[in-house]
Amino acid sequence: MPQVRPNYGLYPYQRQVVSDLLNVLVPRNEQLVINGSRVVAHMPTGAGKTRVACHIACHMLNRVDAEGNLVVWLASTEELCDQAAESLEQAWQSLGNRPAEIHRYWGDASLEMSNLGEGFLVAGLPKLWAASRNDNQLMIRLAKMTTGVIFDEAHQAIANTYRYISEYLLTYQPPLLGLTATPGRTAEAGDPDYELAEMFNFNKVSIDPKGHGSPVTYLVKQGFLAEPYFERIEIESQVDVLDPRAGLDYTPRDLNKIGENENWQKAIIEHALRALRRHKRVIVFCPSVPSAKRCAAAVRAEGFDAEPILGETPSELRRDIIERFRQVTTAPMVIFNYGVLTAGFDAPRTKCVIIARPTKSLVLYSQMVGRAMRGPRSGGNKTCDIQTVVDTSLPGFGSVVEAFQNWERLWQEE
Repeated sequence: MPQVRPNYGLYPYQRQVVSDLLNVLVPRNEQLVINGSRVVAHMPTGAGKTRVACHIACHMLNRVDAEGNLVVWLASTEELCDQAAESLEQAWQSLGNRPAEIHRYWGDASLEMSNLGEGFLVAGLPKLWAASRNDNQLMIRLAKMTTGVIFDEAHQAIANTYRYISEYLLTYQPPLLGLTATPGRTAEAGDPDYELAEMFNFNKVSIDPKGHGSPVTYLVKQGFLAEPYFERIEIESQVDVLDPRAGLDYTPRDLNKIGENENWQKAIIEHALRALRRHKRVIVFCPSVPSAKRCAAAVRAEGFDAEPILGETPSELRRDIIERFRQVTTAPMVIFNYGVLTAGFDAPRTKCVIIARPTKSLVLYSQMVGRAMRGPRSGGNKTCDIQTVVDTSLPGFGSVVEAFQNWERLWQEE
């Protein structure tokens, strides 16, 4: 009896995005390789960017038949790398036309070029950058094997170190696909945003809203995204911080001062406890590492399951906490975090997000909101609560639709 291959299907709107992406990457029935095509897939958080990208990645590898080819998937965090590798493994079982390997290069993993077989290389950008500094031939060898590049969280692509890596991999003109929910870096659509659009040849593909005005509105109406309810929590803190210059965010020093403020601390704890009495899964974005630790301890003292996740949290412990958070239980749980879980973190049952970290970054704000946006057809909730404890006066940050559409004019300037 022939073996039944696992299904790695797409929703109709995802099929539309895949088709439109391939129309850019494979114009006029050309071969996918050596054409230098570049495009960004612009999809809201929770809409399935990773799944769409896996279909494209498999298409890239299926279209070449020479040995030694690699589709390189670049991501900045361990969570994004974990998500990509797991998804690619599932996708290739369903879509692949021959055996291929998933090479993992982040965290403690090593990269042996002599044993690098055909398949996919999922690489953490910080690790690949450090390795390239120690071995100036590494990127040259990788570039010769690269038949396609996927850049996760593509709004980061113009950072100097990351652009160095991606442009090296594009030496022999393989296609480049970027993934993002926010195709820009600043709310004002300034020079960095133009540079990003230019890097991808002003090619951007999104979801057809089918008369709903915005892909976000369409996905909410169809049940793929949760309908967000925003609550402004205004407090008087009197914290003396420097107003960030245009395009920049608050400094770590100022964030630490905010985290030490007693009124802010009380507001975070109070609203976390209130949320836990209404919701099973809550994520809190804190202004600092000490703040996250103190809040978790205070809420745990009230008898709730509360854990801090920080950049310093060991990888194994972080995975254990996240896995427990994803499980279906009757007991509520809250994660307090700083500097992580804004991307590559998939916990569809998250019902409430408390944004207690001030930011001038529309990208970061959108990512934090997106943690609770999974809809019922994506294994999530019909509605979600977004509580902003700080940063309530920033214009344009009260609507996911406005955030999603912020850079539309820029990408149409070519």
